[in-house]
Amino acid sequence: MNAEKRIEKRDRKNERGAAMVMALLISFLLLVASAGLLLESSTNTQNVTDATAEQQAYNAAESGIQQAVSVLRGNSVPVPLLDATKPATDPANLINFTKALTDATSNHPSDTNGNARLSRWINYNGSGRSRVEMGPGNQFAYDLEITDPDNTGTVVSYETTGRIFDSDVDNQMRRTYGSGGNTVTITYVPTTVTNLDVSSGAAMTNFGSFRVEIRGSGAVIPAFNRFEILTKMTRPYPGRRVIRGFIESGNRTNDQPPLIIFDAQTFTVQGSVVNLQFDWGSPQNVSILGPPQRYGYEARLNNGVSVVRGSMTSPEPKRLLVRSTGFGPRGSSKVLEAIIQKDFFDGLSAPATLTLVGPPSTASPSTTFTFNPGSSNVTVYSGVDAVSTDIIPPIGTINNTNLDVVEESVDGQPPHPFNGTVIGAPTNVSQEMPDWLTSPYNLDVAVRSLYNVANASGRYFPSGTQPTTFGNNATAQGITFCDGNCELSGAGGGIMVVTGTLTLRGNFNFNGLILVTGQGGVTRSGGGNGTIQGNMVIAPYVHSAISDDTNPEPSATFLAPQYDLSGGGNSTIVYNSRSVAGGLVAVSNFVLGIAEK
Repeated sequence: MNAEKRIEKRDRKNERGAAMVMALLISFLLLVASAGLLLESSTNTQNVTDATAEQQAYNAAESGIQQAVSVLRGNSVPVPLLDATKPATDPANLINFTKALTDATSNHPSDTNGNARLSRWINYNGSGRSRVEMGPGNQFAYDLEITDPDNTGTVVSYETTGRIFDSDVDNQMRRTYGSGGNTVTITYVPTTVTNLDVSSGAAMTNFGSFRVEIRGSGAVIPAFNRFEILTKMTRPYPGRRVIRGFIESGNRTNDQPPLIIFDAQTFTVQGSVVNLQFDWGSPQNVSILGPPQRYGYEARLNNGVSVVRGSMTSPEPKRLLVRSTGFGPRGSSKVLEAIIQKDFFDGLSAPATLTLVGPPSTASPSTTFTFNPGSSNVTVYSGVDAVSTDIIPPIGTINNTNLDVVEESVDGQPPHPFNGTVIGAPTNVSQEMPDWLTSPYNLDVAVRSLYNVANASGRYFPSGTQPTTFGNNATAQGITFCDGNCELSGAGGGIMVVTGTLTLRGNFNFNGLILVTGQGGVTRSGGGNGTIQGNMVIAPYVHSAISDDTNPEPSATFLAPQYDLSGGGNSTIVYNSRSVAGGLVAVSNFVLGIAEK
């Protein structure tokens, strides 16, 4: 019997297309994953691109700071010149911190930005002088803003004290001539000035006054009488400057007051320029050469009160804040701020053209002050600044005993038959010594800092090694450090440090600061014509050589200075503030730190 097999079929019509749906779902998932990978890759590429653009903006901002430092170091010429009647190298056209901060001198006349940003010294070539563009296609740029972080130029405070050298016993600021009912009394009256407003750049002020009292028929003033007015700045920076002069000798008629001579009409203290403007008589430039040698500005005192008036400019800041905004591609930008300090030492200038630091003698080691200015009649010592109207003492000591020796020598008294010229008056400058020259300990700190700069520049010459060059004579820039005895026989410039004996030989010519700390001081050998423009400081102390690992103690004292030009030849030593400033370029305008904003 045949069995029948029953076969049943299921109806799957409703499942048609499922495979396609699954395929589509899987494809969608794969598409989403692919899109995610593409998005991640694109985002990462964009992040990398943005990071590169930001780094380029950072580099542009850094370039702005470097360019600002270059300008402050005098490597750019203002366009247009600040004073078109003078060459670009004249001080009137040279940059300083005050000019960098002042819109009228910092910026190009067409710059309407409103912020000091050195556009007179740097070519802002962007549209409307908006920025300094650089790089291929000018795709990078920067913009600067210069400010004073210490708010230096607003107010000045100072006080004065004075003394008349040949004074009355009971009052060093008064001198009475004559006797009985016929006398002339001259008294200096000090002053204190607090918060003088110099925000406009300068202000009129006073530095005390002279009071003249004549009784009866008066009296004869028998000799020139030296006076000093010490101006002590207390704000914004501590600083000292001595205004010096003479009360003139001579007969007077009836009630006529005496004449007075100021060594100079302009003075500089911490970058603030004082210009005396006597309201009691127009001064005239006088030159009285031959012992006693004097030079200065003369005016006649009033009967009664004569105020020592003058204009005073705002001090030059010691620091600048440079804000540099850098621009890169894709709209990127970075802001860097840097503090630029003027120099390591708050200035290395000295109070006299030739400054002799030290006592008359010492016992251990045994030293005695020696000063022989040379016998040539073409030897000149001058305190008249070669580039300004300032006048400083041509020769300075830090005590009256050494000053007496100097004055006797330049007067030609035996044993030194001096026949040369001294323009200005040798002076005891102890009251205005800068901090770096107040002790061997302080000086040694400065000397070792100069050594670090010289060594890093390949300009350190150990004992027994003679330099072949001495810096740039034309620009007064460079540094030369002789750790031991050294001979200067050619041309040079900048800063020269000698920790042994410095021998001047032949036709030497140096523009800048010469600092001698060795016990042997300075000597002259052979003929020739030698010239030094700037400052020379002789300040000997024990352990001054870098090779001597023993530093001076805080209580150490200077040795007696040695200066002997008896070896022959002609010499000219004159003050030149530009040469001294040029030497400081090697240790000036350095970046204290940079912060990203």
